[in-house]
Amino acid sequence: MENTQFRDMRSVARAFLLINVVTGKEDIIVEKLLKLKEIHEVHIVPGDYDLLAVIEVETGLIKPAPEKLAEIVKGKVRKIPGISHTMTLIPLVSKVKK
Repeated sequence: MENTQFRDMRSVARAFLLINVVTGKEDIIVEKLLKLKEIHEVHIVPGDYDLLAVIEVETGLIKPAPEKLAEIVKGKVRKIPGISHTMTLIPLVSKVKK
């Protein structure tokens, strides 16, 4: 039986990750990023960065979302060969059209 008392206390934190990659490796890196359970979207974009990824983590009482996001970026994303630089954007306020 699921403990509904604590289920409702969970929420999701989202961050946007701007990524530079080695030229020509975009498609391979997109596939590797999408294999990570925390990465929900990856977009190839023009401009100063090559990719835009959306990361979602469940917030918790023991480990706050910024720490979880840092673990994913440092421990998983930056270890993918071909990624040369990242910038993480954490929204302060988000509004979603319903």
